[in-house]
Amino acid sequence: MSDILLGSIMSSVGFISIAIILWGLIIATCVFLVFGFVRKSWKALLYSGISFIIPGIVLFTQGGPFRLLLLYPVIAIIFAFVLKRRG
Repeated sequence: MSDILLGSIMSSVGFISIAIILWGLIIATCVFLVFGFVRKSWKALLYSGISFIIPGIVLFTQGGPFRLLLLYPVIAIIFAFVLKRRG
């Protein structure tokens, strides 16, 4: 009986670790985005776009308006290159 309970606990640990990684990437994206706009740093905007690629792909699979979230990394990376050209 303990093996069955241990198996269910271990499967939830995997789910929790994936959730922590995804939310960590989303929080890093927000931090880089704010830092990029405040300091006008093209590198921070580039890192923001790159760090949102994985969560964007995961949210893209949900359908509906979540599919628009995949455009954020593209827009952030393009904006970073435009900011780099100006500065």
